[in-house]
Amino acid sequence: MMKTSLLQRRRRTNIFLLMLVLLVSQCIIIPAPVMLQSGPLQLNRAQVSTSGPAAYVNPFIGTKPGGAHFGVVGDNGDTIPGAAYPTGMMQWSPDTPSPVPGGYFYPDSSMKGFSLTHFSGRGCRSEQDFPFMPYIGNVTASPATNASLYQSTFSHSTESAHPGYYSVQLDKPEVRVELTVAALTGMGRFTYPASSLSTVLINAGGSALGNSAAMVALDPTNNEVSGSATSIIGCGKSSYTIYFVAQFDHTFTRWGTWNGATVQQKSTGTHGRRTGAFVTFGTNHVPVVHVRVGISYVSLANARGNLLARRPGFDFNAMQTSAAAAWNQRLNTIKVTGGTAAQKTTFYTALYHSFFHPNRFNDANGEYLGFDGKIHTVPSGHIHFENIPGWDAYRSLMPLLSIISPHDASDIAQSLVDDAVQGDGHIPRWEQANVDSHGMNGDGGSIMIADAYAYGNTHFDTQAALQAMINGQPQLRESYADYISLGYIPAAMKNDAASTTQEYTNADFAIGRFAQSLGKQDIARTALKRAQNWRLLFNSSSGYIQVRERNGSWKPDFDPARIAGFTEGNSAQYSWMEPFDLPQLFQRMGGNATVVQRLDTFFKYINIGPQSPYSFMGNEPGLGTPWEYDFAQAPSHTQAIVRRIQRQLFNSTPNGLPGNDDGGATSSWYVFSALGIYPEVPGVSGFVVGSPAFPSATIQLANGHTLTINAPEASASNFYIQSLKINNIASSQLWLPWSKVKNGATLTFSLGQHPNNWGSRLSDAPPVFLPA
Repeated sequence: MMKTSLLQRRRRTNIFLLMLVLLVSQCIIIPAPVMLQSGPLQLNRAQVSTSGPAAYVNPFIGTKPGGAHFGVVGDNGDTIPGAAYPTGMMQWSPDTPSPVPGGYFYPDSSMKGFSLTHFSGRGCRSEQDFPFMPYIGNVTASPATNASLYQSTFSHSTESAHPGYYSVQLDKPEVRVELTVAALTGMGRFTYPASSLSTVLINAGGSALGNSAAMVALDPTNNEVSGSATSIIGCGKSSYTIYFVAQFDHTFTRWGTWNGATVQQKSTGTHGRRTGAFVTFGTNHVPVVHVRVGISYVSLANARGNLLARRPGFDFNAMQTSAAAAWNQRLNTIKVTGGTAAQKTTFYTALYHSFFHPNRFNDANGEYLGFDGKIHTVPSGHIHFENIPGWDAYRSLMPLLSIISPHDASDIAQSLVDDAVQGDGHIPRWEQANVDSHGMNGDGGSIMIADAYAYGNTHFDTQAALQAMINGQPQLRESYADYISLGYIPAAMKNDAASTTQEYTNADFAIGRFAQSLGKQDIARTALKRAQNWRLLFNSSSGYIQVRERNGSWKPDFDPARIAGFTEGNSAQYSWMEPFDLPQLFQRMGGNATVVQRLDTFFKYINIGPQSPYSFMGNEPGLGTPWEYDFAQAPSHTQAIVRRIQRQLFNSTPNGLPGNDDGGATSSWYVFSALGIYPEVPGVSGFVVGSPAFPSATIQLANGHTLTINAPEASASNFYIQSLKINNIASSQLWLPWSKVKNGATLTFSLGQHPNNWGSRLSDAPPVFLPA
């Protein structure tokens, strides 16, 4: 009896110690705030404390439609709420059943998996490779043909997210899912109820656009699953292949694979279009299962190398803490003070979204897959970037990165140059993985490079960049021969002939400025002359940009509200998209007074979609238009309209974006608008002046310099500029050259409730950038 009693006591002690360890591991973590649907701060009891500006970020912003349905994928931000790292390779985020581009649709109430890669805010479905899904039970029916069996309902009240972390309680398997990431890897923490059938499904054939090939391999001895998937890039036809290696901290008690409708128990490998693996553990004694995952676009070996290079082991909290610190380092590049908590949430979430893409493509050893299908190595200390959305990013995202993340800006430019050199010679328009999807239209990649250089980020091969900009045009630009010979794309050649012509002229202007900076005057003259081609599409009789036939006649049945001839918009919206040549545009429209009246009418509605003659701020071509009053001697109208857009279209809840975020393009507009400055002109370093939304903001520039923007009276009703001082010297100039502030400066605004005549003289207007 004594021996039995002693054994019992020892067992009780061991059980007590085990429970204590588990309790401590789960409960010593400090609650942290996160903004959920209704706006109030919620507490999450299973995550490391969030402090600094990261505490204001609400990753759910943009996951719910923000306005009326426009007939295009443009009424939802299509952002992701999951775990992301600044410009990191992996974005481990939840996917719900609705086939939205971001993978997660806030109105949904069920979860289908947690995939490793995403493009935040994209206008078409993309990536979402290798979904992981917890499950409890035997896997007898194939997830490829019985997907609904393995989905789970959930409640938003159990969700929590902040930069670098996401969690949710799944109802069906009663499993809590927690996700965190590093630059190249991620870690999942799944808390199961007591069970001998706790399972994780890994769907290698589960990419958003399906798979042409996939494979999985299991190593039960080392608790490892690996595999690959080949799928189609979003909005394109080319394919990519991605690899993963996942290691668990629990011993597999059961395992198997599926391929199509067939499930094979104890199978250690299979390959096919719709294939995956499952592993089962006992969680009766240790309910928390950890998995660490590495990915690569080069090889399985590199995926494993990425997994082991940065943080070996299964310390979830350490990885989460590191991710939060990385985000605070990025978010602290702009410090705002004053304003409401909701305003700060909107601002810092916009800044957070601006650091998602472009994102890292090279592995820990520097290797990446080039446009030539060969493996290349990026120089130490640099990054080769992917997911570079030229059409979207050139307008405000690239200028933002250029001033607060200059090293990244140079690396993005060099990445585009490398892609051109390794490919068919042209700067990619819309780069994904190791191909150009040719998404959207125009030549936005060239503008992005010109933007980076204009702001002083010159650490890339500028000569190769210019060569690719010029020599690559026949390969990149549709209807190139017509554009060169006629000066425009005729109606019969493209459905969006007019807006494509306009995009080419924007690019030509930026290329011309870039060539000028490099001393290539002949190239500059040619490019700047072609930048005037938009004038060939302006019909003085109608006052709009219109589509022309090959013989020079105007296409009949013109209606400025019709989408025909333009990309996701119409003539009423696109006719303003000549930011480098606004004096000429305004002269042709009838002069500044007429322009101001016309803009006032245009902004009667601020986000009405692509088939109405009013503003469509949910789409990138319209982002610069509110600032054009500055060029027409009516800056108070810009101040009023921008504040109206901020208040009505952006907020701190899931429906807080007016349209697709497109990798941070829309969010970057908000960041600039809240600072009271905007990079209106492509390829030119400088800003038009607006009204700051916060009483104070400090921007960290390169080499330790700071740009401080003070507006102590700033509020919801105080947005009209009464006066401005730059370094204590009074100014009424509406153009702020980058050269004036790049080495540090202080802007001091006085704001009031009523407009005055500040900045309204002809001499106050921004300079002429393109001679007549």
